[in-house]
Amino acid sequence: MVAALFANPPSPLAKGPDKVGTECATATCHANFAKKAHVHGPVAGGECEPCHVQKGAGLHEFKPRPQGGDPICYDCHDRKDQGKVVHGPVSEGGCTDCHDPHASDFEYQLVADGAALCVNCHEDDKTTQKHVHGPVAVGECIACHDPHSSNNEVRLKKPGSEMCLECHEDKKEAMASAAHVHPPVKEKCWSCHSPHGTAYEFQLLDEVPKLCFRCHKDKAKQIENVKTPHGAVTTGKRCVNCHDPHTSEFPKQLKMAPMDLCLSCHDKQVETPSGAIPDMKKWFADHADHHGPIRDKDCSACHDPHGSDNLRILKRAFPPEFYAPFDPQNYALCFGCHSPKLVEDPQTSSLTGFRDGTKNLHYVHVHQQKGRTCRACHEVHASAHPKHIRDSVPFGSWELPIAFEKLDDGGQCAPGCHVPRAYHNDGEQKQTTPAEAGAKKK
Repeated sequence: MVAALFANPPSPLAKGPDKVGTECATATCHANFAKKAHVHGPVAGGECEPCHVQKGAGLHEFKPRPQGGDPICYDCHDRKDQGKVVHGPVSEGGCTDCHDPHASDFEYQLVADGAALCVNCHEDDKTTQKHVHGPVAVGECIACHDPHSSNNEVRLKKPGSEMCLECHEDKKEAMASAAHVHPPVKEKCWSCHSPHGTAYEFQLLDEVPKLCFRCHKDKAKQIENVKTPHGAVTTGKRCVNCHDPHTSEFPKQLKMAPMDLCLSCHDKQVETPSGAIPDMKKWFADHADHHGPIRDKDCSACHDPHGSDNLRILKRAFPPEFYAPFDPQNYALCFGCHSPKLVEDPQTSSLTGFRDGTKNLHYVHVHQQKGRTCRACHEVHASAHPKHIRDSVPFGSWELPIAFEKLDDGGQCAPGCHVPRAYHNDGEQKQTTPAEAGAKKK
């Protein structure tokens, strides 16, 4: 039938160009135009001739009206190629690659619906991932992309993260008031998240911590090589156990104030390969004499929160043994704040109160081949006694008592490592028994 129509066109077409359009959509020709849900304006008005030219009188042959280098669409429609980034079909004048110039069942006379149109050209791999972005899942590509042109990369309707914040209003509000915003959040959310879909939760580009290590290469190297990694970076949510990847009120994107964050895990005994760590929150509450970093609520003054080569993820060397030969390098942690002269000078009248007259008792205890390490007498976090003196210290399987008592001019102890002794800061060096010291105290 179609061949017959082209061979013997209906008589109205032979009447000349003035009849073109008025009788194109008939029961036998182009009948489906009028039945479509979305009809191009000229077609709906029977105005075919603005776009088509009849090749010759009486001929049922038509071609688009000449328009130089631009598509004829711009005779009526505003130009769509003025943005910095122009969609390929638009830049090539291929409006009809996406739009049916006559009629369609889809809005804007698109030749297909939603993403089904886009995948005519773009690879159809966006909805096959385990985690898919909402607009992608429902085929709403143009929720984010301008289908014609834009001044933004990949033809986004808004620049950078502004596009994402059009929907993610909770993040927008948080960014407006937060003291610290993660740089990728300010610049491009898709530095971490795929705007389409990935195999990872929240459409992350990779699993944590691999994703974090794309930028934080120094931390990747550190965590990979340390002898003592922090459990917080190797278990659970890894990096986001401690850091908020978007906004925070605290430096380093921490989720809480530093010590509060540490105690959110260390509020119970923690088992580690090197032994149990006690409930530190309870320990601090039960022991009023806090070490300076604890008073400052700064655990990271001594501990590296990512990991280290030292015992208990300490930042610097600290001997774990009860006895150790004296070497300043062994006490690098303590000497980060305290002067090494505290244990290097055999005589002093000012370096320490732990002296008998001018005899430096720190030197006596530490500066020898079988020296007592700091932890033999001092509790490094908090104690019930002045100067962080311990009640006892592990010595093999025994809790070695210290029995320290502060005197007005010195102190006394009756430890398990030597006979009871007292020391006095004033006057000449002398040795007294605890009984004599007690009498002096009265």
